[in-house]
Amino acid sequence: MPRLNRVPLLKFAGRFTLAIALLLTLNLLYGKTATEALLPTLRWELEQLDDTYRILDLRLDREGRDSVIRLDVGLEKAVVIGGRALMPDPRARANVSTLAGHVTQPALLCLALILAWPAYRAIEYPVRALIAIVGLALVILIDVPFVLWGELWNLHVSALEPDRFSPLLIWRNFLQGGGRFVLGLAVGVLAVIAGQALSARSRQTPRL
Repeated sequence: MPRLNRVPLLKFAGRFTLAIALLLTLNLLYGKTATEALLPTLRWELEQLDDTYRILDLRLDREGRDSVIRLDVGLEKAVVIGGRALMPDPRARANVSTLAGHVTQPALLCLALILAWPAYRAIEYPVRALIAIVGLALVILIDVPFVLWGELWNLHVSALEPDRFSPLLIWRNFLQGGGRFVLGLAVGVLAVIAGQALSARSRQTPRL
């Protein structure tokens, strides 16, 4: 873990609050553009995850005051659950959604943490940034696409076998219950630790 005992808590809290405020402002200005740019990647991943569905559309939409990512699909293959089968019908379609903000929420926490945590040497910041970029890319790939996939699967499970055990639905519930915040913070902590480790190693390396 990062060296908590060496960080004045109030100073860190103040810097973290300022970083969150700045990042929220940037998110308001550019979050929609960033999310739209990711939609083709998210669509491609969904197509690879499960060929049971034919993706008709993946877009940003509105539900009341909320901005959401909406997925429209048709059934490409039969689905058998609880001894009953759902057959493909070219006229039928289903749609599910998740809040568009879910794409950027882990990044906000992660970046706020790595910006607010004091660095002992300047080299720590590029290391933190590199770890954060890689880690957040992974979080995005295991978050929103799996939530949308889980929502689709839940349509079948709720209708045909409500008590069915499903690892996908467990993962969806974890993410929707705050798991994405845990993942974002975990990436941030890992980035800080990696930066501190490299800084400590460079201080110990003798100069020629």
